[in-house]
Amino acid sequence: MMLDKITDIPLYELDAMGLRAKSNRTFALAVFALALHNMSPIADYVPAKVFSQCGVDFNRWYPLPRRTLSTARFLLSHRRDRERHGRTLDNVRELFDVRCGPLNRTALVGVEPAQ
Repeated sequence: MMLDKITDIPLYELDAMGLRAKSNRTFALAVFALALHNMSPIADYVPAKVFSQCGVDFNRWYPLPRRTLSTARFLLSHRRDRERHGRTLDNVRELFDVRCGPLNRTALVGVEPAQ
């Protein structure tokens, strides 16, 4: 699905269960920041067709004009927002002492894609 580019994409990781054990309130917000952060580089590396075919496009619930506006807004701001989300995740790591930061590339070597 991701055209074998997973090891090239600069993704962030988060020890979600470790964070949830320390702060359930922060957990939901950090997971949201992580999703937004990781969506941005994926959008830069894979064709738009990947998003339309993956089945998790929540914009499909809305009429076409709203989807178009939402997509345009994301494409205009996602790189700038990515830095902000990254800083947010770095703060989570420092405040709660959990594993959170750039994904370890060596951990992905030899990982088979899900079927």
